[in-house]
Amino acid sequence: MSISYTRMIKRLLQEYRVNEKFKQVLTLLSVNVIAIPLSIISSIIITRFLGASAYGDFKYLASLFNLSIILLNLGIFQAANRALVLTNDRTKARELYGAALTLLGLLFLVISIALFFYAMFDRNIQEKGLQSTLMWTIPVAWIFLLSRYFEVLLQADNKISLLAKSRLYPKIAFFTTILILYLIFFNYSGNRLHIIWMLFLGTEMVGYIYILLRIYPSFKNLKNRINEIWHYNKAYGFNVYLGSIFSTGFSALTGILISYFGIDNSGVGFYALALTIAGPLEFIPNVIATTHYKDFSSRRGIPRKLLLITVGFTLLALGGIWALVSPFINFFYGIEFRPVIALTFITSLGVVFTGMADFFNRFLGAHGQGKALRNSAFIVGLGIMVLNITLIPSFGETGAAYVKVCSGLLYLILMLIYYRKLSLSLKNSNV
Repeated sequence: MSISYTRMIKRLLQEYRVNEKFKQVLTLLSVNVIAIPLSIISSIIITRFLGASAYGDFKYLASLFNLSIILLNLGIFQAANRALVLTNDRTKARELYGAALTLLGLLFLVISIALFFYAMFDRNIQEKGLQSTLMWTIPVAWIFLLSRYFEVLLQADNKISLLAKSRLYPKIAFFTTILILYLIFFNYSGNRLHIIWMLFLGTEMVGYIYILLRIYPSFKNLKNRINEIWHYNKAYGFNVYLGSIFSTGFSALTGILISYFGIDNSGVGFYALALTIAGPLEFIPNVIATTHYKDFSSRRGIPRKLLLITVGFTLLALGGIWALVSPFINFFYGIEFRPVIALTFITSLGVVFTGMADFFNRFLGAHGQGKALRNSAFIVGLGIMVLNITLIPSFGETGAAYVKVCSGLLYLILMLIYYRKLSLSLKNSNV
């Protein structure tokens, strides 16, 4: 047995040396394996430092920023993604990064104005005492835009190493700072939510600036590159954007709706924590699809072996989470967070469905199927909206968990239908 194990390790090492795709998959998987305990331990520290209600406040504000980006990004990043996929010119690629970054600055101004008026006039945020916190965090909301910028553009440019660093470095920095905070300032009597937000935004900023310097965006031919991105936006990016308003937009709205129908934001925190624990289930299909994104653009279908490996490891991870979630929550979070156990069992199914749907989504995106992605997003979004309105007012965060399952299953079914249609079309065109 030890001999066969040694041979397996040798084969894996050899594959790592000669197969670039395998190396990229292993890199992203390794980052996610490291990021999982960092994120979970960070959440344990934050929940103990803030408590259930204030932790919910933290997640509620994060939902506001994410929702504003979904509603107001106009498909710019997806358009830049398409331009990068179709070029092999490194000089032009740097110019596209610079043009997308310029457009990011303009989007930030629009989002800042929208959030300012929201903070001024929304009754819920005023009743929960979060107006001042939102107001002072708006000037650094570009952090959330940069996160989207890196995720969409780096995978299109096949810069998997930088993508891995953009995911890992901020998490390491945040984990380190809040660990120091917990050990030294646990009895801090001031506004703890402000402290957590400052640490989160500061560490994200440092990590993202490093990644930007590595990308080294160019601002030459800026007008031409912006026009090019705008061209792809009309043909592809805006279609994806319209769909994302319905699908991811209504998903981001879920946490906000829990807040509106709750006495405090503890339910927001419980639901967010359940998603955090179940979140790793999306990593396997997303990592594999991301590293094969550019390769997908030249294929007529997803290799059967690749699909079976993806499904197998995802189901194995699901079983592990179901076995461990109850003792994990009881031991590390305590009785105050016990509602998270039941929520995790439910949401994990939705996360699996969504992760596998995203796997097929990547293939469709690599082939420029913007209308298909838009149409499916419309349907999923409408389903989420109807279910949110129906279930959350009566069942709160539990209703939101069931919405996650139903919407994830609907999303997967639609992706399979569009994938089969595209795959048959590609095969027939090459007959």
